[in-house]
Amino acid sequence: MPLPTTPPVAHILAVGDELLLGRTVDTNSAHISRVLTDLGFAVARIQVVGDAHAAVVAALRAAVAGSALVVVSGGLGPTDDDRTRHALAEVMGVALVADPVAWRQVQAAYRRLRIVRVPAANRRQALRPAGSRLLANDRGTAPGLLARVGGVHVACVPGVPHEMQAMVARLAERLPRLLGLGRPPALRELWIAGIGESAAQELIGDLLSERDPQVGITVNELGHATFRVVGRPAQVRARIAALRRAVRAYLLPEPGLAPSLVTLLARRRWTITAAESCTCGHVAAQLGAVPGVSAVLRESQVAYHVAVKTARLGVAPLLIARHGVVSVAVAAAMAEGARRASGADLAVATTGVAGPDGGSTAVPVGTVALAVATARGTATRLVQVGGSRERVQRRAAAHALLLAWEVASGRVLPGHQTGAR
Repeated sequence: MPLPTTPPVAHILAVGDELLLGRTVDTNSAHISRVLTDLGFAVARIQVVGDAHAAVVAALRAAVAGSALVVVSGGLGPTDDDRTRHALAEVMGVALVADPVAWRQVQAAYRRLRIVRVPAANRRQALRPAGSRLLANDRGTAPGLLARVGGVHVACVPGVPHEMQAMVARLAERLPRLLGLGRPPALRELWIAGIGESAAQELIGDLLSERDPQVGITVNELGHATFRVVGRPAQVRARIAALRRAVRAYLLPEPGLAPSLVTLLARRRWTITAAESCTCGHVAAQLGAVPGVSAVLRESQVAYHVAVKTARLGVAPLLIARHGVVSVAVAAAMAEGARRASGADLAVATTGVAGPDGGSTAVPVGTVALAVATARGTATRLVQVGGSRERVQRRAAAHALLLAWEVASGRVLPGHQTGAR
């Protein structure tokens, strides 16, 4: 089946006062957008709207105009401020009806939770606009909805992310048939690390393009960047090959530093340990999020207090007195001590000032010393990270994994101190 000349347009609405107030981050829209673009939709707009009935109605009416598909997340709960189904009924011009199948789904959800009595408020979740269909929810109490407004399909899914993700996955299987979609465009990605966005642009020249194929670059907070190429298969293959040649020295085999490091260590049959001070477990957490990490992750220790660094990792008090606790010398001693104690092939260490206070003129907030120790020696790096305490910890951990990747892959030789990346 040929690629459509014009991709169908989709709009995404995220409903909830908590999103507008900044109390909850809208990750749902990003997930839904990725699923839709992979199917070949052009996502024209993502909008966040509060819980007010009139606001949801107005947003729905605007989204329907010019769309083939609208996906709404949120507002399907059991309380009075959950108004998505009511707003959809008004836009459709129909009444809400009590659906016995929906009520049985709600009751089944409570049985899965081993709760005998279903609160009366949950009756609200068994309402649907006349003419709409239910989308089953096997992870929560709120059935989803699938309706048509004119020729536009409208899907409403819960705001709870793990419920939404399962429902959208099942919906994605139905959309090609519902909308008569052609074959989706080809999509490929490349991942790089160890080079900034501006420097990457210099390497790739004019390989970024808006169409034929569409090529973009996205920088991730966890230390890598992604090239995304979308278009016809032959175009995508050719552009991916050109990008690969241009950035070969910085390519990652997996989507991110932690997955790439785990893959490399597993292939080499190496194990890893971490000794973390300012990052407080972020290195281990980023590694631990990778499936299969049990093959390589030996142990991890948060050695925050100076006494722990000396007693558990064998860092000499004289070394701390001479260089300061935030120094590449201390980071190196931490990594070497962790490697000795654990028997791992590679050890990562971090020590720094995460903030928001505790810094000085000589060692400002955001200064982090990193070290990676192997049997061949220890590589160190001093980096400066800006932002909140949480960002300093997260980004410093990513810098540590980058150094570990570079050492394990042979791009940085143990025994050398390298500059900040």
